[in-house]
Amino acid sequence: MQKALSYFTLSLVCFFISIGTCSAANWAKLNENSTSKLMIDKQSILEKDKLKRAWVKIEYKTIQKNLESPDTQYNLSKLLWYFDCPSQKSAATQVFQYLNTELVHSAAIDNVKDAQFIEPVPESDFDRVMQYVCASHKSADTKAATPTPSKAPTSAETKTEANASAKPADAESKPVDSKPAEAKPSETKPADKSPAKPSNKKVEESKKPAAWSYDGKEGPSHWGKLSSEYSMCDAGKSQSPIDIEESLDANLKPLKLLQKFPVKEVLKTNHSIQLNFKDGNIVAIDNMTFKLKQINFHTPSEHSIKGKSFPLEAQFLHTDTKGSTAIVAVLFREGKPNPALEKILKQLPTESEKPATLKSRVLASEMMPSNQDYYRFSGSLTTPPCTEGIRWILIKTPITASKAQIEALAEVVTSQNNRPIQALNGRLIVD
Repeated sequence: MQKALSYFTLSLVCFFISIGTCSAANWAKLNENSTSKLMIDKQSILEKDKLKRAWVKIEYKTIQKNLESPDTQYNLSKLLWYFDCPSQKSAATQVFQYLNTELVHSAAIDNVKDAQFIEPVPESDFDRVMQYVCASHKSADTKAATPTPSKAPTSAETKTEANASAKPADAESKPVDSKPAEAKPSETKPADKSPAKPSNKKVEESKKPAAWSYDGKEGPSHWGKLSSEYSMCDAGKSQSPIDIEESLDANLKPLKLLQKFPVKEVLKTNHSIQLNFKDGNIVAIDNMTFKLKQINFHTPSEHSIKGKSFPLEAQFLHTDTKGSTAIVAVLFREGKPNPALEKILKQLPTESEKPATLKSRVLASEMMPSNQDYYRFSGSLTTPPCTEGIRWILIKTPITASKAQIEALAEVVTSQNNRPIQALNGRLIVD
């Protein structure tokens, strides 16, 4: 209790510690599985400084250990969670953990502006809460923003209303704003017509991606400074790869993979060995379908488990029709030769950036273990531009490759091509 009081003023203790005792809470169940029950106090949902906030309660069916203090055990958590609905990010500002009815741990941030807002792991408890809270946010905005017009508004009137509303999550203003933007080039066409060609060539040349590597002045510690397009490599808070030290049991659904279509071609890039695929292989995540585009190899592995690195990692990159990315990563340990890798090594092209069509049939499934239990978390691309918002699936069980195969892949790449481990910054890892 003394620790909790150190974070808050005395006038708020009654509300923070006894949620529902001093004012009646209205708890609603959002989800329940074999490990926990997730509830939200509907009465606590409020909007403050353009953020949504709500009290959340998680009742665990087995004893949990506090990650910061493993000796502290609890089976109930109450949290005050803030949500930035437009950017789909959230942050906990107050946390209370109880063992039965006894408060055993508490922590808080005095100012919500100091909170670390991150994208919740898809299908995690806090992703469910965010979808619930932000759905009510959207419906309220829609209601307030749908007056009944006496006549059909003109495009000028619509533009004026969209600019005047200044709401952060006003999706209806986007198409209206795009029309004037498209009209500008047509107005200036006569003046710009003659110099257009040479200036466009210069622009295209200037947009050529900056060179990067895994060592020296173009190595990982310098990526963010090589180009403004790579700034996320330094500024990002959800970067990959990571070390899997602790994870939360979220009773994840089995991985749904379809991998019946073979590799189309193999490509030796400046940074990796890449396998390209035709459309057909897919992974289903969050009720969305992601198509397998390519596999890239990293020696040694980029991700690690409890501090342990592996000699090889294959990353299966998938995209959907909206441009979202999901990566399934498979770790390799030294052991029996992998038949698929053997076929690939025999057909590697001699020149970089010139793909070679594979004559032997190689399936993606040949580089997957039979046990596909996995960790899931939100992260980024592990190479520039280090784009965030990537759905990561890391298969727990490694498969084998011979020492000769691993060394052959490493020799082709000519140097280690693994980015160093990145900070978690409060991200949750679920399994």
